[in-house]
Amino acid sequence: MSYNTAVLDTAVKIPAEVLSNPALLFLYHRIEQILGIKTESDGLIKLNEYMEITCGTSFIEDPSAFEYLLTSREQIYIISKYLTVNETYFFRENDHFNLLSEFLPEFAKLERPLQICSAAVSIGCEAYSIAMFFDYHNKNGFDIDFSVDAFDVSAEVIETAKKARYTANTIRSDGASYRHILDSYLIQEGDKYIVPDNIKKKVRFFNHNIMRGLEKQYDIIFFRNALIYFSSKSRISVLNNLSESLFNNGILFIGASEISSVKHPLLASKILSDVFYFQKTGTPYIYERIEDHPAFTEHRKHDYKHKKKENHFTDEKKRPSHPKIEITVSCAEVNEILKKEDGKQNAEKTLDAVKNKNVSSVSGSELTASAVYYLSAQIFNNADTIISCLEKYNSSAFTRFLRGEYFYLKGDMSEAEIYFNEASVKDKFFWPAFYRIAVLSADVNPTRYEYKIKKTLESIKHLQNLEPNNELNYECFIGGFSPDYFRRILERKLSY
Repeated sequence: MSYNTAVLDTAVKIPAEVLSNPALLFLYHRIEQILGIKTESDGLIKLNEYMEITCGTSFIEDPSAFEYLLTSREQIYIISKYLTVNETYFFRENDHFNLLSEFLPEFAKLERPLQICSAAVSIGCEAYSIAMFFDYHNKNGFDIDFSVDAFDVSAEVIETAKKARYTANTIRSDGASYRHILDSYLIQEGDKYIVPDNIKKKVRFFNHNIMRGLEKQYDIIFFRNALIYFSSKSRISVLNNLSESLFNNGILFIGASEISSVKHPLLASKILSDVFYFQKTGTPYIYERIEDHPAFTEHRKHDYKHKKKENHFTDEKKRPSHPKIEITVSCAEVNEILKKEDGKQNAEKTLDAVKNKNVSSVSGSELTASAVYYLSAQIFNNADTIISCLEKYNSSAFTRFLRGEYFYLKGDMSEAEIYFNEASVKDKFFWPAFYRIAVLSADVNPTRYEYKIKKTLESIKHLQNLEPNNELNYECFIGGFSPDYFRRILERKLSY
């Protein structure tokens, strides 16, 4: 169960330099969608340079090449090094370790290994500090079996963590009260400090994106000094994922500067010995009105309010009927509008017609082109208005897919998949829907991922075997990129 909770939005506004550069703006929105973080212009500039070198082209010349890199999980792990801050050191914020000392008697009563997670671990100092802490206390009277899972989205820092070789910069005064533990474990070789094998074996490092949730539950999760980099909406997803991955009464440690950013119905704020932490409760808080319940998402709120406005139609026979004849959408016309006309001008003209209830003055293709424009610009209110109008007059796979894209770009993947599936059912050769379903399956179901890629390729090849017909290319629905382009990248994915 997830909750749409209110949190303090400390995210920065989009930098002016990003707003004035189409390539940086594209990367800014895609990185927020994928990783949930708001990125400063310096990181985006470095990332853009890396991607141009890797792609051999610029975003303006070939945006599809950039999109290919951003749909690869492996590439995301590589490029994240340009976007994240990896400052860390041993026993950072040692107040949290002081608090753990008070919980040791309770941990010792467990009849199973203590499950600990170090999320956004950077180069590994936190995870090794945790392992040394428990191992040290086990040598001094306690008997606590434990394991530590540690992950980060950056492949580079995870490789550094696995090597377990550190400089003096990772030993600072903030963790001075635990220097005696460090000194009893770290092995000095020249200017390097090495973590011993017995501690390394207690930690499992891996790459992972917190936005995708966690695969198991933990008694303790450290997620410190990372939440501040996420957008307000993304923080909701992160807190949902963290709370779902805690056992009941499990403990969550957040950075001291982030405490005020956390508000979640399953995470009760606690203070012990002047140290703040969060503990998972078994029961969410009670809300007096259904609209106020955190689980009531913005989309459902919209539906609920819309139904309340229409509740005077108590007799189904009195409801207004749908038009007998649907408006048609021509992919060829949509492509022509997007290629030849000013997309913004067409979108604004069409939006005015919809708002003034003069839909008869615009064609189905103009409505679709307008929806595509607003989706690509991520002006979601306008996109929603246009797509809602299309849904009244057109029930094709095109319209279902556009609604799926609306949710996909907003980051609501569960809703997006519903509409992509509907589109694929309505038209078994509508390859953009199969492609999106494959993307959504990439990290959670490898078998389904491969199946949907094959289904996408089958649909593309089937259409290409027919007589050349612009109606079947569907370029306008997938960023303007040809089916040949997607056929090549999907065949490459299958060969990995």
